[in-house]
Amino acid sequence: MERLLAQLNQNWPLAFDRLELLRDSGSLAYAAYSDGKKYFLRVVKPSLAADAEVGAEVQMFLHRQGFPTPEIIPTRSGRPGLLWESQLLLLYEYIEGEDCVPDQEPETIGRLAGRLHREMRAYPKPLPVRDRQFYIGRYVDILRKKHYPRAEEYATYGEALWERLKTLPTGPCHGDLYCGNIRRTPDGGLYVYDFDTACIGFPMYDLTLIADQTEYFCFDEANYRRSHQLLARMLPAYWEEASLSREEERAFPALIAMQHFSTQATITELFGPDCLSDENIDAQLDWLYRWQTQWEAEK
Repeated sequence: MERLLAQLNQNWPLAFDRLELLRDSGSLAYAAYSDGKKYFLRVVKPSLAADAEVGAEVQMFLHRQGFPTPEIIPTRSGRPGLLWESQLLLLYEYIEGEDCVPDQEPETIGRLAGRLHREMRAYPKPLPVRDRQFYIGRYVDILRKKHYPRAEEYATYGEALWERLKTLPTGPCHGDLYCGNIRRTPDGGLYVYDFDTACIGFPMYDLTLIADQTEYFCFDEANYRRSHQLLARMLPAYWEEASLSREEERAFPALIAMQHFSTQATITELFGPDCLSDENIDAQLDWLYRWQTQWEAEK
C-alpha cells in the first residue's frame, strides 16, 4: 500500500497521506485521503485496463457536459489515469450514496437513462462495438474450453437468442446499467458510475439491466410481470429524452436471457473458469429454459 500511495503522490497534483481498502471485487477500490478530503481510487486489473481507460474518457466527457457522474481527477500530465505495473489507476471524487432502488423512482431513472443515451451520441471518439461474440460467444467459448458437458445446449440457446436480437438498433450505451452503477446521494441525486463497458451496443440492454426484477439464480414466474411493470413505468420518462422502437421494447425478455450469457462470461474472466461449478451452470441453463417457456407463453 505504501508503494501505491507513493504513485499517487508522484503522479497526481494532491498530497495523499493514507489509503483505506474498501473492497476487492474485480478491481481493488480504496478511499484515498488528502488534506482531510476523501477520494475514490480504483486499481483496475490488467485484463480490464484498456476498457476502463476508454470508460474513463467517456466519463470525463459526460461530466464536462454536466451529466451526473463523478468527476475523474486527471494526473499531473492531464491523463484520465495512470498505467502502473500493468494495472490502471483511476482517481475520482468521492460521492456518498447507496445503490438506487429502481422500483422506488422508475421515472427518474428512466429519464436519466434516456439523457445518458442522448448525450453519449455526441461523444467524439470511437467506442468498442459489442456484437454476438461479446454477448453470447464469449461464454460459449469458455464453456467449451472448460469441457462443460452441456456446452452445446448453451450454444444452441445462444444462437436462437442472437437470431431474435441481431437486428435491434444499436448506438452508444453504458453497457452495465444495473442498480449498483446508479448511486443515490443523501440529497436524492442520482449519479451514474463505472463506464468500463461503454460501447456501441443495444441501448435497450441498458434499460433491460435496470428494469430486470428477476432473481439471477432462483426462477420465479411472478418476476416476469414485475419486470415488465417496472419497464412500463420507466419508458414514458425515457421517451422524453431518447427514442425507442417497439421492436426494442418487445426484445426485453430475450435481452434478460442474453444478460445471463454476458454476465457469466465476465464473472468467469475475472475469477477464473473454476469459479462456477457444473451444478451452478446447470442451474443457470434450467433457469434459461424456464424463462423462455414463460416469455413465449406470455406473448
